[in-house]
Amino acid sequence: MSLFSVLTQLGDAWFVVAAVATLHWFGPRYDLLSERDAARYVALGFAIFGTVVGAKALFALGRPPASVALVAADGYGFPSGHATSAAALYGGAAALLQRPRRRVRWWLAAAAIVLVCATRLLLGVHYLVDVVAGVAIGGCLVAGVLALTRRRLEPGYAFTAGLGVLAPILAGPTVDALAACGLGVGALLGSFVVARHPRRALSVAPTISGYAVCGGLGLAALLAPLPWYGVVITSGIAGGGVVALPVTRSVRRRIGSR
Repeated sequence: MSLFSVLTQLGDAWFVVAAVATLHWFGPRYDLLSERDAARYVALGFAIFGTVVGAKALFALGRPPASVALVAADGYGFPSGHATSAAALYGGAAALLQRPRRRVRWWLAAAAIVLVCATRLLLGVHYLVDVVAGVAIGGCLVAGVLALTRRRLEPGYAFTAGLGVLAPILAGPTVDALAACGLGVGALLGSFVVARHPRRALSVAPTISGYAVCGGLGLAALLAPLPWYGVVITSGIAGGGVVALPVTRSVRRRIGSR
């Protein structure tokens, strides 16, 4: 595996979910961002998936010829999903994190975005216009989701769920589209739980369980031979789990006190 193949993972779907979950679960504990901004970051991160699937299906533009590609890549090429993910993931982090200093955050975010975009071009799986469009779309996602969640979380999560539902409408019942739908709707349902219960610091056992269960369900949704509703349900549980894990202790205590 080449260095470019490794670096391009910084904009891959699995990395987006892992980064969003980790920052949501641990960011407030280490004063990297507020609890509310951590929840906003999840809405932004999960909005990427419905956006990418829907936009690719809407434009339906191909990739460079396979003869120039250094790695296998399927599906449409415009806009670049990795570029969209990088712009939203790192741009959102720069906007929401409390440290390091603001200027440093934005320089680091810009460097990460350029790096991911460069790998897509050097690997021969995208045209320049694909990555430029992806960065623009990712930037719009950051602005849109953060504006929607400025006062309340629910509009942002509803927007994320709407993008997810739109994905299979535009792309058809593909696995990626159904998973984006389930992830968005699951996150919306999880946000209702978060809004009504206080966060608690996560210990080791729940954290390991969270990574294992949410990650396992996500992989099952994408790789297991499930019917369409199975993909939606498993990805929905995974999305809801990522959002709601920090309040599970509060939920258990409330149920136990009844």
